[in-house]
Amino acid sequence: MNTSIIKFDYNGNVIPFEKGSDVMVNLTAMAKAYPDKNLSTIVNSQEISDYCASLSKLKNFSFADLLIVRKGAPDLGGGTWAHRLVAIRVAQKLNSDLAVWVDMRVDELLKYGMTATQPTLEQMINNPDLVISLATQLKNEREEKQRIETENLYLKEQNEAQRPAVVFTESVKVSNTNILIEDLAKLITQNGYTIGEIRLYNWLVDNGYLIRHKRWSNSRRKYENYYTPTQRAAEMKLFWVSERVISNPGQPQFTKFTCYVTGEGQVYFINKFNKLKVA
Repeated sequence: MNTSIIKFDYNGNVIPFEKGSDVMVNLTAMAKAYPDKNLSTIVNSQEISDYCASLSKLKNFSFADLLIVRKGAPDLGGGTWAHRLVAIRVAQKLNSDLAVWVDMRVDELLKYGMTATQPTLEQMINNPDLVISLATQLKNEREEKQRIETENLYLKEQNEAQRPAVVFTESVKVSNTNILIEDLAKLITQNGYTIGEIRLYNWLVDNGYLIRHKRWSNSRRKYENYYTPTQRAAEMKLFWVSERVISNPGQPQFTKFTCYVTGEGQVYFINKFNKLKVA
């Protein structure tokens, strides 16, 4: 794994960072500006030890990944080095402003492989390829961000569009109210698919949900339609049929059937016609 040492100036104190697959920070250089703080005491404290143990357990780091001691002066790559997470914890013990500064540098290195400090700007001026690489990376990140924002906006609009139907569906599921076919036609129309009672009856017959029967009405002197569910619709519990025996003086007794749509049927047909609307 290729690594590079990047040196940054913090209040006149040079602090080396190492960028490889992750970021390491030189603790020896970091603590140099705070002679009143003992780096060894901080690193070996129970708090830092417990934190390293938790990182090892939860993120599968070895202790060698978290703390490394190298021979030589800090500006030559020597001294005590710590993984970025540990380094920020140690920096908090040294100085709060320092901890924020280290966090910012680490964040920039992870995102861009570089930071917006004066040495970096000079490096960009002297290395045009670095500028191109950074610009390409920024462009890709912005395009990805735009793609995610567009996708989230689309999902939000879809959710908003579907909310009335979802609310309706949830309310019907807990309702025991059976409704007439004409009322179902109104609900389907309210949900975006325009259909009247007669056309809905014809659709239900043509698509195998209802059977059309005819009977002679003496009072109206004409044949009238009545409907009963098909075996398939009955098994799906889409309809409920009321039966009422009609007996008029001087006329044959007959049974009047009235077909109602159950709560399950309402949900089923609303969803069915929503799909037809999309198609």
